[in-house]
Amino acid sequence: MKMPLLIRIFVVFAHSVPFLEGCKSKPSTTTTPSTTTTTRTTTTTVYSPTFASDPRTFVVNEGNNITLPCYVDDLGGLQIIWERANKTLAVGDTVYQEDGNRVQVQNRENGSTIVIREAEEKDAGEYVCKVADVELKHTVQIIVRPEVEPDPKSGVVTVKEGEHATLSCKVTRGNPEMAINWELESGYPIFWFGLSNTIPEARRWSSGVYRCTADNGWPEPATAEIRLDVQHAPIIQTTTLTDWTQYWTKLVFKCIITASPLATVEWYKDGQLMEVEEDVTTREGVVTHRLNMNEMGHGVEWNDNETWVLEQDRLGLYECRANNGMGEAYGAFELISSCERRQAQCYKIVKDLEKMVPTQLLNNTELNNDDEDSKKDV
Repeated sequence: MKMPLLIRIFVVFAHSVPFLEGCKSKPSTTTTPSTTTTTRTTTTTVYSPTFASDPRTFVVNEGNNITLPCYVDDLGGLQIIWERANKTLAVGDTVYQEDGNRVQVQNRENGSTIVIREAEEKDAGEYVCKVADVELKHTVQIIVRPEVEPDPKSGVVTVKEGEHATLSCKVTRGNPEMAINWELESGYPIFWFGLSNTIPEARRWSSGVYRCTADNGWPEPATAEIRLDVQHAPIIQTTTLTDWTQYWTKLVFKCIITASPLATVEWYKDGQLMEVEEDVTTREGVVTHRLNMNEMGHGVEWNDNETWVLEQDRLGLYECRANNGMGEAYGAFELISSCERRQAQCYKIVKDLEKMVPTQLLNNTELNNDDEDSKKDV
């Protein structure tokens, strides 16, 4: 069934007109005003110069001056600040160090140099040069004059032969760490390193002066001397000297003795102690004792024979006996009746040993005398 035209018009109109609850209302529009805010930021650029000096390590001997440079391409009116160990040393021309009499700042157009006079060990460390927000760092090392002393302080080490001998020295001053070397008194190097070294089972020839050397780069190394005394029984070497002129002849018996401690020496003839005038010389620890036998016979002019005949009361066995509490040693000479003058060998060395028993020598002499007597009887 078709709807009447009037009703359709009404329906269309009803859809196009809005209704409020209970009444009609006109459509309305609301406008809200807006605000725009603009923020302006001002940036300030700080001038930072470029260093013309390079960071360096300065090695300075104790007592010399420390000179540290700090230069830039353009200082631009800025001040230079020097610091060490987080403490201000100087700002511009002003020095803030307690011992400022040693510190001086030399300013130039584009930098400065700080000078520390008479460097001390405490002056070692890192130094900082600041300009604005940039900095330059220098490192200072101080070479402190080394000192070393023997240990023990007496500088003498005494052992008995066969015992261990320890030689030591002690560093009492110096920086940086130093190299330790050893040498003999003559300067001959020993391949020892370190402050202490031991000679196992030291022998008598180990005695002498040893030098400890400490070197840390100072112009002259420090040295300490230690004298090693290896005590031992006497050792005797024997020799002779013959001298003659036209009028007299002379014979000298020599006992060359090495001993530590020094030995007392006595001369004997045929086992009897002799009273002799001392004739002793010492050289480098070696002691020479001489028995001077003067007027042993006629000289060349008064003796035309080819045979040198000695005075009979001079014949016999002569001994030098050495004792130092560590042991004894003996040297012996036998003076015979005659010899060829040109050779002048009117004697013989009986023994050349470190030790021999005097009674054995006397027995040998008696045997020799018996042989001579038997020859005469024949």
